[in-house]
Amino acid sequence: MAKSFNIEELFNKIPKHNIRPDRAHPPVGIQNKYLSSVCLNLEPRYERVINRTIDTKPFKVLDAPGMLDDYYLNLLDWNSSDLISIGLNEAVYVYNNQTKNVEEIYTCNAQSNYISSVKSNNNVVAIGLSDGNLVFYDLEKERVIVCKKYHDTRVSSLSWNENILSSGDKKGRLINFDVRTNTHELLLGHTQEICGLEWSEDRKFLASGGNDNDIRVWKLGHSSSRLLRGHKSAVRALAWCPWRSATLASGGGTKDKCIKFWDVLEERVERSVETSSQVCSLNYLPKYKELISSHGYTENDIILWKASTMKKVISFGKHDSRVLHVALSPDKTVLASVSADESLKFWRIVDKQKPSKKRDSVDVR
Repeated sequence: MAKSFNIEELFNKIPKHNIRPDRAHPPVGIQNKYLSSVCLNLEPRYERVINRTIDTKPFKVLDAPGMLDDYYLNLLDWNSSDLISIGLNEAVYVYNNQTKNVEEIYTCNAQSNYISSVKSNNNVVAIGLSDGNLVFYDLEKERVIVCKKYHDTRVSSLSWNENILSSGDKKGRLINFDVRTNTHELLLGHTQEICGLEWSEDRKFLASGGNDNDIRVWKLGHSSSRLLRGHKSAVRALAWCPWRSATLASGGGTKDKCIKFWDVLEERVERSVETSSQVCSLNYLPKYKELISSHGYTENDIILWKASTMKKVISFGKHDSRVLHVALSPDKTVLASVSADESLKFWRIVDKQKPSKKRDSVDVR
């Protein structure tokens, strides 16, 4: 594995969407026959809301054999180049949503090692391993370009902020690695595993959630953090509000089952909502000002909420096991969910199609 790389050259490249078709097709991708196109209506907001529809059946289902049933890991990512990265036990696969090609890009060498987190940034996929290694894979060069070991236990969460990769491990240590300067910063605060990491929309703040039931908010360039305490279980689900920069949504585990909204500047809870299930993930839909939550025990489903009132819009996305990971397409019209039932499902979350002078179509076959 290479020890260094020209990161400036790498990040200035235009992302390519094609993955080599000559690779052997990995065991991901038995496709179901469902509807395959969606349409976005560029209408006034009140008309979009009136015509809103959510399909309760997935339009595509892929096999995901080897998906680990571990609440603390982060194994699904959908990047701006329409590439889906997924960690399945000891290997990482990339699914090109445009070409439908699938490629195995990385496999652990050690028999006892496994993938514990994945997160991509342009052409680079960052991979966290259970032995503490951080692997960087270049999708253009089709090879591992660097491997770093700043952790001595599994890397369970990752989040990119342009040239900075933040990684959290099982011991509660947080590291910001600057890929351009090849320097890193150790941030201490959590006492147990960091299972959630999310940079804010303005790239100024990093939220971390841990198995110590705490949330910490770190300002870029600072080693101290704000402490947000109130959950009764591990905090893995984190999402920054796109239209209220100081608002952070968080979700608690099995003993908590709550979604909380925080004013991070005032360090206080604005609202807390009981969901009756373990909260696995949170994602905002800016178009409708809604929040999507995925759940584990006991419901194993996905819920769409009106963000301002937390009124439930619809419950959908049923799996046979807890919905551990959720990712949104770049245009936020499609949601992908993966579960320990070893299925990767795709759901349309768009307007009903109707005649309009201004309309943009997206094919998701």
